[in-house]
Amino acid sequence: MADPTISWRIKTFYGIGQAAESIKNFGFGTLLLLYYNQVLGLSGTYSGIAVFIAVAADAITDPAVGSWSDGFRHRLGRRHLFMYASAVPLAITYYFLFWPPAGLSEFELFVWFTTFAVLSRTALTFFHVPYLSLGAEMTLDYQERTQIVALRTAFGLGASLLIILIAWNFFFVKTPDNPTPQLTQQPYFLYAFVSSLMMAGMMVLSTWGTRSIIPLLQQTAADHPGFSLRQVYLDLFAALKNPSFAALFWGSLLFAVYSGIHGALNMHVLTFFWELETSGIEYVQYSSVIGGLIGLTAVSALNRVLDKKMTLVVGVVVFAVAGTVPIVFGMYGLMPEDHAVLVPILIVVAILSTFGIIQAAVSGASMMGDIADEHELHHDRRQEGVYFGSHNFAMKCTSAVGNLFAGFALDIVNFPVNSKPGEIPEGVLFDLGLVYVAIVFMVLVALKVFWPYSMSRERHAEIRAALTEKASLKEAG
Repeated sequence: MADPTISWRIKTFYGIGQAAESIKNFGFGTLLLLYYNQVLGLSGTYSGIAVFIAVAADAITDPAVGSWSDGFRHRLGRRHLFMYASAVPLAITYYFLFWPPAGLSEFELFVWFTTFAVLSRTALTFFHVPYLSLGAEMTLDYQERTQIVALRTAFGLGASLLIILIAWNFFFVKTPDNPTPQLTQQPYFLYAFVSSLMMAGMMVLSTWGTRSIIPLLQQTAADHPGFSLRQVYLDLFAALKNPSFAALFWGSLLFAVYSGIHGALNMHVLTFFWELETSGIEYVQYSSVIGGLIGLTAVSALNRVLDKKMTLVVGVVVFAVAGTVPIVFGMYGLMPEDHAVLVPILIVVAILSTFGIIQAAVSGASMMGDIADEHELHHDRRQEGVYFGSHNFAMKCTSAVGNLFAGFALDIVNFPVNSKPGEIPEGVLFDLGLVYVAIVFMVLVALKVFWPYSMSRERHAEIRAALTEKASLKEAG
């Protein structure tokens, strides 16, 4: 096991790796549904089903890669070979996800979307699950673990800010002939090419930069079972017997679906519900990143004052309220129509939303590492891969199941494809707002499911002391 205090050089190189996930999330969570539905003309239902199939594949690959890396033996340790191997496949498959051949029928377009959504997400799994597991095993310290998660989240937010800046200033550039470039196909090709190169580069750099910590990490136990799909799900079912993990996993899954629907429809809302120009959309998206950076400055302090569980709860509630109330006001004509007033309000809302979700995301990831320590105490082997593979699957539901429900919702409310702002009937926009309001019920269910989580600072201190004692006895014996 690594020393309790990790150098800032290692932490920095580690944090860089989060850029790939953040860039992918911008594409899957912000652009993909709009691109296939409004630009390419694929129905909302087909679009949603395509990403749902991809998340069904994630249900196999995420825990499988986690379990495989837990038991992997190599001179590069348990995680790094997986992380190196994923970069080029991700770059290729993500690029082609946004570059379907011309002349495809709707069903052929659906098959293309499905195939490359599965391939690109699977490629990222081979990096991100071992990457998350590496972060948890770098330290046993309760607060330093939150610090590492916060740092990698900061790099993720920085990557989000960078890709938003590049997208709206170099790819989706408004012109007199094309006031809504996000509704035309050509800008997406260059966006996908640059994004693919950025993701692959950050993944390789992070993996290379953390290589020096490999000798300090715990290696695969001699009695660790060999890899098999059967063993994957035996490990997963064993993990779900831990009440705290079960509460965190299922609660995170429900919240991820809620935030996924919210995110998948966000470009529709900004473009058609609020009828913002590209500059307004750009400022709102910048503000989301700023809200996340502000949230990062608060999360460690809130963890110390409220502990991790209550910090997560506060974050979820803030995100849900900020995301719902303005839509309700807009449905009933209580929001200003003047964009000079509306955009600043939406900027504040975006800051609050991301502030809240950062509290939940950072605290939840840190809690997952604490639970992995408890697993080691009871089972004498570290299996961060199983825990983070399962948790990563829950987080991927943010874009996947969210896109599925969002796609269904667009067809249910009869949202027309290939539309322009100002052309959507008021009744359709009102029904779109109802979707936003109705899904907040999922947050209430998620909080109820999560509430039994019981890992506190005091309990983790007991676990750490017990692990230290067991290690001392093993060395003496």
